[in-house]
Amino acid sequence: MSRARQPPLVTGISPNEGAPWTKVTIRGENLGTGHNDLIGLSICGHNCLLTAEWMSASKIVCRVGPAKDDKGEIIVTTKSGGRGTSTVSFKLLKPERIGILDQSAVWVDELNYYDMRTDRNKGISPLSLRPANPLGIEIDNFEQLRVTVGNLKKQASKKNEGSLAYVKGGLSTFFEAQDALAGASETADTLFQEVLGRKDKADSTRNALNVLQRFKFLFNLPLNIERNIQKGDYDVVINDYEKAKSLFGNTEVPVFKKVYSEVETRIEALRKLLLDKLLETPSTLHDQKRYIRYLSDLHAPGDPAWKCIVAQHKWILQLMQNCKEDFITEQKGTHTLGGVGLEMDRSSALNRISLSAPVKRGGSFQTPKDDSWHYKSPQQVRFVEKLSDVVISQLPNFWKLWISYVNGSLFSEKSGQVEKLKKNARQRQNDFKGMIEEVTRRLVQLVRGALLPSSLTELQLRQCGGWDTKTPLGGAWLTQVIHTVRLSHEALSALEIPNDLLQVIQDLLQDLRVHCLLTTLQHTEEDVKRLAEKEDWVVDNEGIASLPAQFEQCMVQMLQSLKEPMECKPGEINVQIFTQHSSSALPLQIIWRVISNICVFFFFCPQIFNLDEQRLLIILSNCQYLERHTFLSLAEHLEKNGFTTAEKIVRVSIEALRQLDEYLFETYVEKKSDPIVGSLEPGIYAGYFDWKDCLPPTGARSYLKEALVSIISVHAEVFTVSKELVPRVLSKIIEAVAEEMSRLMQCVSSFSKNGALQVQVTPHIHLSGQLAFNLKGIVHPKMKILSLITHSHVVPNL
Repeated sequence: MSRARQPPLVTGISPNEGAPWTKVTIRGENLGTGHNDLIGLSICGHNCLLTAEWMSASKIVCRVGPAKDDKGEIIVTTKSGGRGTSTVSFKLLKPERIGILDQSAVWVDELNYYDMRTDRNKGISPLSLRPANPLGIEIDNFEQLRVTVGNLKKQASKKNEGSLAYVKGGLSTFFEAQDALAGASETADTLFQEVLGRKDKADSTRNALNVLQRFKFLFNLPLNIERNIQKGDYDVVINDYEKAKSLFGNTEVPVFKKVYSEVETRIEALRKLLLDKLLETPSTLHDQKRYIRYLSDLHAPGDPAWKCIVAQHKWILQLMQNCKEDFITEQKGTHTLGGVGLEMDRSSALNRISLSAPVKRGGSFQTPKDDSWHYKSPQQVRFVEKLSDVVISQLPNFWKLWISYVNGSLFSEKSGQVEKLKKNARQRQNDFKGMIEEVTRRLVQLVRGALLPSSLTELQLRQCGGWDTKTPLGGAWLTQVIHTVRLSHEALSALEIPNDLLQVIQDLLQDLRVHCLLTTLQHTEEDVKRLAEKEDWVVDNEGIASLPAQFEQCMVQMLQSLKEPMECKPGEINVQIFTQHSSSALPLQIIWRVISNICVFFFFCPQIFNLDEQRLLIILSNCQYLERHTFLSLAEHLEKNGFTTAEKIVRVSIEALRQLDEYLFETYVEKKSDPIVGSLEPGIYAGYFDWKDCLPPTGARSYLKEALVSIISVHAEVFTVSKELVPRVLSKIIEAVAEEMSRLMQCVSSFSKNGALQVQVTPHIHLSGQLAFNLKGIVHPKMKILSLITHSHVVPNL
């Protein structure tokens, strides 16, 4: 809408005094933008609008009417600026009446008079028409004058004496002349009656033409209204109607009443046309405001603004429902043209907000993907995007229309109903609130029907469901859905819609975030299970296979995909504190513990009982690397991605890993130590060896050498895979051998002298060469156990 103009200001009038119907020129500022904008002009209280001729925004020409006031202001009223003011005044001069006996200075023009004496036209003075000798007597001297006077007296006396006789003698002639004059009068009346009738008819026609010329505005108004309606110039129609209404609205002249009635008929048709255009969908907010203002200026019955709001509300709901039906139809493979288009336009409201959101709000929304991404995305994802775009493109204009309705900016001041309509708007606040709630609730129900059908009732599913959910969406698609819904919430919040009306969208976001979290964890669990199939058992220089790196990569990708759903926007609940779902409520730490245990078990223990010793060593080396490096790196990634419970998550995962490591280590030690320990007793008593009756010792016996060789082979096997595992594995195996030797020595009841020497030779063997190098720092400390046993209560002192 354009900025309001300043009110008119009259600063001069020329001439500044005069009689009625004097032509004057008015000058000033803001005197209107055109003839149609000028709706009022009064001088000394008299309406001069009919004679006004608009020249420019600073000049108007008109004639002064017969006003009652002798002196007054010049007031100009325009549609754009309203009623104006004046800094000058006009003095109206009253005409003086001159009676028949009053003296008056009159200029008498000399005319061309017809001189009958000379029978030709002459330019002479009226005084020269007197005859030069009225008596017709030529007098030369006084005697002639005296004689002439005497003769005149005699003639006068004779005339007086004969006047009566003269009358009596000419009486018949007089009556004949009178009769002739009467007949001539009747004949003249008959002759001139037709001429006079034509004159009267001409005068009537002339008067009628003058009336038509003077009031041609009214007589041409019905046709002008029809033409302007066809051209769409509704402003001109309204201005002409207001002008005609002010001039002829209360007229008693039958002709004017008939023409004005026809004008009212055309205006009523215009009201119906404008109302139909107002209720048409789709329409822009600008057109809606324009039609509402037109209907307000035309004093349309009812409340057109509220009718428009109701129609727009139904239109938005229908758009949302059509969007769902079109996508479901396409999903079933029977999509037809019509309804809401399924392709996302690059200039859609959702893309515009996604592009502008990081700049305006400092957000971290993702950059929209290219056009090919939409053709690869699932139906539900594209449906949510299209549905959100419908709401974002329609609801803001719907909300702005309501705000304009409440503050009265939809109505013009000249309608005189602004306060009444504003009062009606305040009374309908609850009704409009219900409309917004219905739109947001329908949006949430449609999204739930596509992604979370279990959260709806059967009645809601029949209206908002119908999707094929055999293939659930992955975490990446759910993340994109969360991003889309957040964009919608951001756009609606920017309109300053009350938070209680948007709470259902917040609840939807919370459920989507939880659903995305659980789905991502489940998919990650399945991916980790499948990692065991990718193990190639090839180790690097540090004895680490490729599986730990793949595991870390899988977990990092999962954390990156959870960045959007785990991010807590203003007004959202932190899902790390408590995760709610339709059928379960588990703390996030418990979920992580379950996932960690499952992942660790299936990741490192595929067919554990069918693995050979070398692969067990590789798994142990991987476990050790996980505990010392991978989980610490994951802890950094967790903190980087905003997980406040990263320390506890890592601690729980390490505990599960240690349990697995302990189990695998015991399994490997058992596999390696059992053959060595099992060979000791048969080796000691081979050849019916008896501690009570044996030959003097000559060195270590064969069974002991075989045990040492077996230990060296274990050392070589472990050293080949991981140097760090050598002390841990060999110390456990040597401890098992020492314990077995201790047990066997305790089982001997007595020793002979040679037997006692043979026992003492065993722990004091001097190892040399490669054997001593390989067992350095490992064998001797453990063999001291056997030495202590033999020197204590088991072997007698010599």
